[in-house]
Amino acid sequence: MRYTAPLTPAQAEQLGKDVGMIVAFAAKALNHMHGVDIDRLMNAFTSSNALDVTAARYLKALEEGHRPGEAAGRAGTALILDWADAVLEASGTRQPDTPSAPATESTQ
Repeated sequence: MRYTAPLTPAQAEQLGKDVGMIVAFAAKALNHMHGVDIDRLMNAFTSSNALDVTAARYLKALEEGHRPGEAAGRAGTALILDWADAVLEASGTRQPDTPSAPATESTQ
């Protein structure tokens, strides 16, 4: 589905489903690979700010011509990197001004 501004009710519903899948897959991946508490991840990933940023990244990747699966992968990867940066920063392992990975157009 192509998205247009402003979103129609059907597009808004589909965007919500798409972002929900991105969040769910990112949380399941971190839980499966690293044993991170799934409830804690879902609380972090479903915060209003995290959902807004994930949706914006997904839409931007679609606008750049990426297929939906690739756009979702880019948005999910950026979500995981943001979470990892926050965890490292909170633990004092990473300095706040040190990026964990080079920024790309779709992760900014």
